Amino acid sequence: MAFKLKTGKGLNKLLAGAGIASLGAVLLGALAPTFAGSTMGKALTTAAAFGVGGIEAAAGAVATSFMGSGITSFTGPNAEGNVQVDSL
Repeated sequence: MAFKLKTGKGLNKLLAGAGIASLGAVLLGALAPTFAGSTMGKALTTAAAFGVGGIEAAAGAVATSFMGSGITSFTGPNAEGNVQVDSL
């Protein structure tokens, strides 16, 4: 018998919003990299999450966008310089 984690509806919506924001950022980054990093790009992914799961999903999307800014410092065109400076 498989283990199945039982979570509440609110947590499921929060995680769905985080997933939508992550996927939206990846797709926008591939199609329009300058738009993906802009405020409008983040607002678009948040609006998409809100449309799917309501306010809980929008909160997950916003949380993902705030966490994503710290993660992206180790990827992208300035990654090598950022890692060298951080490791000194």
